Amino acid sequence: MYFFLKSKTAYHIMRLSILQLFLIGMIAAGGYARDINAQDLLAKNVSIQADNISLGSALDRLENLAGVRFAYSRSIIPVRTRVSLSASNEKLSAVLDRLLLPLQIEYQPGDGQIILKRSRKVSFLQEPLVPGAAQTVGVASAADIRLTGTVVDDKGDKLPGVSVVLRGTQRGTVTDEQGAYTLDIPDDKSAAGPPVLIFSFVGYLSKEVVVGAQTVVDVTLAVDSKSLEEVVVVGYGTQSKKNITGSVATVQGSEITRSPQANISNSFAGRLPGLIANNRSGEPGSDGSSMLIRGRATTGNSSPLIVIDGIANAIGGLDRLNPNDIESISVLKDASAAIYGAQAANGVILITTKKGIAGKPRFDYSFNQGFVQPTRLPRFVDAPTYAGILNTIDYYRNPSGGMNQRYSDAEIQKFRDGSDPINYPNTNWVKELMKPVARQNQHNLSVSGGTEKINYFVSAGTLYQDGLYRDGVNKYRQYSVRSNINVNVNDKLSFGIQLATRRENRSYIAGFGASNVFEFLYRTYPTLPARYPDGKLGAGVEQGKNPIAMATLAGTNNSPTTVSNGILRASYQLPISGLSVDGFFSADQSFAFTKEMRTNWIVYQYNKTTQQYSTVLGGPAKAQMYESQTNRALLTGNIKLNYVKNFGDHALSSFIAYEQSRETQEFFSASRNNFITTQLPDLSQGGAQPVDFGNSGSSYRTSRRNVFGRVNYNYMGRYLAEIQLRYDGSSVFPKGNRYGFFPGVSLGWRVSQEPWFQTGNAVNDLKIRASYGELGNDRVNPNQFRDNFQVRNGAFSTGSNASNVPLIQYSLLANPNITWEVAKKYNVGLNSTLFKKLTFDLDLFFENRTNILASRNVSIPALTGISSSQIPKENIAEVHNRGLETQIQYAGSRNNFTYNIGGNFAFAKSEVIFIDEAPNTLDYQRATGMPLGSDLGNPNADLMYRAIGVFKTQQELDAYPHVSGAGMGDLKYEDYNGDGKIDAADRIRSQYSNVPQITYGVNLGGGWKNLTLNVLLQGQARVAQYVVVEAGEFSSVMQSRAEDAWSPSNPNGNSPRIDSRTGTGVNGSYKNTFWFQNTAFLRLKNVELAYNVPQKIISRIGLGGLRIYTNGFNLLTFTKVKDFDPEGDNGNAFFYPQQKIYNVGLNVTF
Repeated sequence: MYFFLKSKTAYHIMRLSILQLFLIGMIAAGGYARDINAQDLLAKNVSIQADNISLGSALDRLENLAGVRFAYSRSIIPVRTRVSLSASNEKLSAVLDRLLLPLQIEYQPGDGQIILKRSRKVSFLQEPLVPGAAQTVGVASAADIRLTGTVVDDKGDKLPGVSVVLRGTQRGTVTDEQGAYTLDIPDDKSAAGPPVLIFSFVGYLSKEVVVGAQTVVDVTLAVDSKSLEEVVVVGYGTQSKKNITGSVATVQGSEITRSPQANISNSFAGRLPGLIANNRSGEPGSDGSSMLIRGRATTGNSSPLIVIDGIANAIGGLDRLNPNDIESISVLKDASAAIYGAQAANGVILITTKKGIAGKPRFDYSFNQGFVQPTRLPRFVDAPTYAGILNTIDYYRNPSGGMNQRYSDAEIQKFRDGSDPINYPNTNWVKELMKPVARQNQHNLSVSGGTEKINYFVSAGTLYQDGLYRDGVNKYRQYSVRSNINVNVNDKLSFGIQLATRRENRSYIAGFGASNVFEFLYRTYPTLPARYPDGKLGAGVEQGKNPIAMATLAGTNNSPTTVSNGILRASYQLPISGLSVDGFFSADQSFAFTKEMRTNWIVYQYNKTTQQYSTVLGGPAKAQMYESQTNRALLTGNIKLNYVKNFGDHALSSFIAYEQSRETQEFFSASRNNFITTQLPDLSQGGAQPVDFGNSGSSYRTSRRNVFGRVNYNYMGRYLAEIQLRYDGSSVFPKGNRYGFFPGVSLGWRVSQEPWFQTGNAVNDLKIRASYGELGNDRVNPNQFRDNFQVRNGAFSTGSNASNVPLIQYSLLANPNITWEVAKKYNVGLNSTLFKKLTFDLDLFFENRTNILASRNVSIPALTGISSSQIPKENIAEVHNRGLETQIQYAGSRNNFTYNIGGNFAFAKSEVIFIDEAPNTLDYQRATGMPLGSDLGNPNADLMYRAIGVFKTQQELDAYPHVSGAGMGDLKYEDYNGDGKIDAADRIRSQYSNVPQITYGVNLGGGWKNLTLNVLLQGQARVAQYVVVEAGEFSSVMQSRAEDAWSPSNPNGNSPRIDSRTGTGVNGSYKNTFWFQNTAFLRLKNVELAYNVPQKIISRIGLGGLRIYTNGFNLLTFTKVKDFDPEGDNGNAFFYPQQKIYNVGLNVTF
């Protein structure tokens, strides 16, 4: 089966379909679905006072008070019936019993909602039930018999809110908070049989008890396991959480929306054990987090597979999904990911978007306004201090010249007092470049509803993010629409259509990235003017690169991107019991366009001798334009045969499926130089000479074919087993190596279900599980099994005229044996519930990653003449990864106060088992046996000298080996091998990298009446970044560095002296551990305070719910790092700062 896509046709079809469905959804209207665990949902306390209102209004109030959703048919439920209801801090289950049971309405929680339907079992009296009190239609007869009793569960805990009804009559009651009841029944000797009481409670099996001569009837109800199941999304389906045998972590969409972050990847850190999310930049439109699951076990592609609504590698990814559209997120970390085979070696993240729920239409609108600041900005010394530092540098060069060789005391005083701002400015470049606060805001409107035959969820959202540069062009705008519609044609056939589109508009500085701007922010001295008093921009340090001019005058790079996703699904129940077939076809496309006009600018330099300004040209000599277009398309087809059957105590669930996908990408770019004006921003208006033209293009196509299946078995909910098999084919490998087999197996034992397991209330649930799976990684360069060439123009001279001609040369030799990277994953774990309030999970894991692509360029002799860049990678490297994860959660309540506290902890450490290393490598310098470094193909890149202090005296310098050129105040490197000299043999390896080995999170929550507070702390440890912060004549100086730097006036300083340039001097050109900083931290990641406005207030203005909140993100950071954010990338701290966000918002339901 092959799929083809005509880009323009498909695009127009999807655009029209989305528009039509959005209009249909808006006319039909709908609501906002919440996903709440069934037990917690009914245990919520509510207070309500309603007199003679309609049943529909009463249900609306309860929805808002308890944060639940009722699903029902208005043709079946008498919503216009007038009711009265009074409750003060009572459980929702008890309130619903009093409200619904007298009206012969049953309720059942399921899939995040409470389903209402007409009772088919018994008739109840038509007056409200009062907990614990006997209920009759009229006045109790003197001949009545009064029955009393207590209802408990199978653990002996008392059950409030249980309905107690005399069968065949309207007499009934409900149990009180102590599980007690009182009921008067007739003493009718002429009845055909003895009276029978029916006890029923949501989540428990109903029980009928024959009443004999006794007047005390105590009852124990058994848990209805089916009604209390929490369903978790797994690969190609869902499973009951209690029956899952793999390591799967979940988070609900409602938790993600508590974060003010516009990029949802930034909301994962600290919430899920084993998921490492590091945010390396806060730049609008490019502020996503890099994600790893259980650390890093390869230097190839280590990102997890992203699956959105069942579509693997869906175009557009997860970063820019509308958080309000997300229902749930599941993370598959062990053999549970084997169902995705060759793409799942790094784990899988499953995103499920919201769907409609049968019920009346409901709108939900949300808005938030955010105020953004950097988490941390560099603090540089002022001009007087910097002038003194330069004098000290001069003193080292020429001690006989004294300490005031460059700046006299009088000149330094001018820097200090500001008396001559033209010649002696005192510039704070950070304040000049950055504004104190940037803004962002989001609007979202969703509508959902439907009937038992058709339901819908439609949403639209907007997002705006402003940059931190003063008057800068950095901005990001996003517009998104989603429509999910499901149709049940009959009890056998159903289908659904999911359409989504998103427009992303990014504006960047033309010709420069954030790293360029921050490089010159770091390099520009405080003794140079940002602006002269008359407003003219200063020239900066070189080539007119004043960072303010770069951010505001260099031109704009406009990069709009349109992403469209469409899925058509269908399922059919076959005539054979338990057998069904389903499938889907999806089409994803993206169109990314870039238009960049690079302009020059004029800055000024003042000559204090002539007292005249001279101009300096920054940027290109004449304007340049660059345009590019990238089109991507992904087609996926899937068909799946399912068989689900119960055989007594045996339960079987299985499927087999075929899936095929094809992805294409086309790229084209063109450029033109020498524009005489920027007012005509079209390529045709550029220079006409051949040297002014430029263009490029590329394309690729990959495809996959997969056959896979899964079998789940459980016996009495006690013994669990799962087998997954996948046979994958991928076009990125040569013929003969394109197909691979990836199995997975897991077992589980619910010890708590054993008859002999009796612990009272101490252990309510205990499950032990183990898994093994083999997974692959085919996300590699698709052309490595072919010889790669490149065309070089003017690279070769020939003939008598020595003219240049184009030359084709090898860029990469072919490796015809390239194949899958394979991960063998082992996992053992347990899940437990203690005292009905405490949950505890633990996982231990081990992974053996083999066939990792790495180069042999270390052991290949140089005499071969083969360039290292031409040597193909081979499947030679091997890495082990091991660790543990744990999660604990406790929830409780007291009077009107509810609370929860929890935490998660993960440890993952890699170890290189094999890598190509030179035969003469010293044992203590080998990468083998050490944690995975930055590059398996160049293990020497991670070797460092160990800095053990600075030379503080001449005697110390003379007595200890040092590198050439070292002096007092320079770093002291350890003579590791003790040979009396410092050379390459003294370099060692670190146990850490920029991937944290330890991650953790702590969540705290509380609620009192209508107020709720939620707090998330997040941290990492055993992590380091190599960051050389420049200081000296060629850059400014960090304040912390200046305070601790060794100098004659600070002989006890522990930081190396400040010289001309750190990066090229003794202290920076030798890679060493002084700059390898411990970037462990603890963050106050997220705080939210919310207030639900009472129903009695908002009902006056026709609202169903109003929630007002304020929240914050990255509010506090505790770390040893002083001058930059600890999540920043390796290098030199030239990155756009991470975001701290203060946010206010509201949610309105109507």
